[in-house]
Amino acid sequence: MFVNHLICISMRISSVLVRSLYLSVILVASTCSNLYAAETQGGIDEQIDKILSPAADIAEKIVFWELPIGNDKAIPLVLIILGCTALFLTIYFRFINFRALGTAAKTIRGKYTNPDAPGQITHFQALSAALSATVGLGNIAGVAVAIAIGGPGATFWMIVVGLCGMTTKFTECTLGVKFRKVDADGSTRGGAMYYLRDGLASKGEFLGTLGKVLAVFFAIFCIAGAIGAGNMFQANQAHEQFSNSFGILNEGWQFGLIIAVLVGAVIIGGIVWIARVTSFLVPFMCVGYMLAAILILFVNLSEIPSSISLIFTEAFTGTATAGGIIGAIIQGIKRGVFSNEAGVGSAPIAHSAVKTDKPASEGLVSLLEPFIDTVVVCTMTALVIISSGMWNVKADTDKQISLFSAPESGSVVTTVDAGTKFNLSDETLTHKDAETGEEIIDWYKVKVFKKDSEGWVSANDIKLRSKDGIWLTSEAFATVIDWFPYILSIAVFLFAFSTMISWSYYAEQSVIYLFGKNKKIINSFKIIYCLFIVIGSAASLDSVIRLADSLFFCMVVPNLIGVYFLLPIVKSELSKYMEHVRKIDGRS
Repeated sequence: MFVNHLICISMRISSVLVRSLYLSVILVASTCSNLYAAETQGGIDEQIDKILSPAADIAEKIVFWELPIGNDKAIPLVLIILGCTALFLTIYFRFINFRALGTAAKTIRGKYTNPDAPGQITHFQALSAALSATVGLGNIAGVAVAIAIGGPGATFWMIVVGLCGMTTKFTECTLGVKFRKVDADGSTRGGAMYYLRDGLASKGEFLGTLGKVLAVFFAIFCIAGAIGAGNMFQANQAHEQFSNSFGILNEGWQFGLIIAVLVGAVIIGGIVWIARVTSFLVPFMCVGYMLAAILILFVNLSEIPSSISLIFTEAFTGTATAGGIIGAIIQGIKRGVFSNEAGVGSAPIAHSAVKTDKPASEGLVSLLEPFIDTVVVCTMTALVIISSGMWNVKADTDKQISLFSAPESGSVVTTVDAGTKFNLSDETLTHKDAETGEEIIDWYKVKVFKKDSEGWVSANDIKLRSKDGIWLTSEAFATVIDWFPYILSIAVFLFAFSTMISWSYYAEQSVIYLFGKNKKIINSFKIIYCLFIVIGSAASLDSVIRLADSLFFCMVVPNLIGVYFLLPIVKSELSKYMEHVRKIDGRS
């Protein structure tokens, strides 16, 4: 009876969502009209951020409910679930993430796959399509946010999440292929919603009913996650880098409007078109970005040992300003999972389109995602930031300013040019707001980056950069190659663009699961998806990343419930595939 009520509730939610797809178009259009009228009262970007910030507050409190662990410390429950699951699965599958890397590489080349197997794309194209959604701004801006908030020690926990997350990704992608649907025209439909519904149905009536409910909620959360993590965050950081580098399109909504038109022109193509685009872009983006990172690290070679030492030291001690070890762990898990998506259930949607009749074959291919994404690309980015010294830079200035020997004094210590970066000390001069009682900082004591000059500056003369992810990474590269921010702007655009395209496909498959292949609903969703690109570009990073995290991590709970119940099926599929591999290799 209870389960029947759950189904009724989920169906009502679906019905509401259908109407919302249409109402949202009208609502967003109306909002944009009002925002345009309000431009003289603070600008469209500022008005959008004022609307988005309260939504981010509410979502963050619900999704990241914290479990107290003593000494006034707490960790969000959803992160504990993700971390423990990744560790458990690694042990359960006897460290498949390490011992099957060779087999995974051979599988990508098609050695063990029947070319006439059902599906639409090759193993390589499926991996490229999935990587296009994971290798992106999470690696460039997300790593910087993790280090800025959690300290260098967050890098260590990101690597741990990446290594253990390889097994999580293997598990969910194997299930994605196992329970996918192949239509009469050869097109495929797959993802967590299908293995939740059909996989749990094979476990009995009660679990089958529960699976239907979980599948509906996952599909809804996937749509929300696509809009937040795969859309708004990407657009926000792409605009930040582009406007900082070129000094044009400083209004976020203008940049967002251009990107929305470009994305809208592509997402009508479907998964085959996405695979063609991303199979070309992803290797180019990864190689180009990695070559630049290697060059920076080569120049900073003498700083690498101390940077690695700092990562390990901070991982288990942490700095007070970064929240100590708990802050490092939280940011490491958050940004690691945000980057590689292991445990979220999104990647099986892309991997389900692969040509194979052996589900575990694609599971092994997917092992490489977290390794490439987090262990390699994220670590390289972190080392660039730390070895350059930029990890401790918290502010800069866009004009020529003076540093004073004391607050509000006329004694000038030195004058610095626009673009100068600063390390902040703990010393500040504040006043208490008469209405709110909040402490407002008027003066900061700073030290000029990589120089001995220090003094006091007015808060009005500097811009705080403690959470500006893409700026931190860009400036770290610029310490060696001063023109690199321009190249990075192009790379960031490509990363963001390919990620938005791939996530639109993820969300579209969820819409199809909920409502069938209703073209009106699908097209309505695509319009809404593009409109949120404008909103994401206009809002502040703080509002966008909090909302994106919240919407993104919603998918974890229904997905992992299904994964735990379906582990025996994954184990059976792995045994079958490894036996197939041994026969092909002549080792049986």
